Amino acid sequence: MDKTHAQKFELKNKTLFFDREKLVLLCASSDDGKNIWAKKMPDIADVVQIIEDEKNYYLSCEYAEASGYCLAVDKANGSSLWYIPGRPFFNVVFEGFLYLIFIDEKDFYYLIKVERTDGSKVWFHRIAPDLAEYSFRNDRILLVYASGTEEKLSPQTGLPLR
Repeated sequence: MDKTHAQKFELKNKTLFFDREKLVLLCASSDDGKNIWAKKMPDIADVVQIIEDEKNYYLSCEYAEASGYCLAVDKANGSSLWYIPGRPFFNVVFEGFLYLIFIDEKDFYYLIKVERTDGSKVWFHRIAPDLAEYSFRNDRILLVYASGTEEKLSPQTGLPLR
């Protein structure tokens, strides 16, 4: 793989490269640049974001403007663990869970809380497409919209807080 023409994602001690022409994701050591594993990803047009935890990488992938998925990949060997369909716009690991903002196949936007081990949804909350800001704290998730509307959600349940 020609790393100079690939998308580059610098993480804690590894660098991931996605070659859009060959549709290959390559994991290399940040220290010496040696390749660790490579993964063919034939149905991806772009990798938008990669975040990590101790064991996994979480990739926001797209294959069309409003289509894609979140993919969990094992850091050690590059094997796919699970995926969630829908075009992810934002991923964050917070308090032991993965949170995603994404659009589904019906053009609806959601914030979902995901169990990192198996990709199961703990809860989901439909959001408006004009979401402008968000912040996460132990006691609330704050969603601020361009319209000026704000929503405060419980991180445990996803239900609105009063």
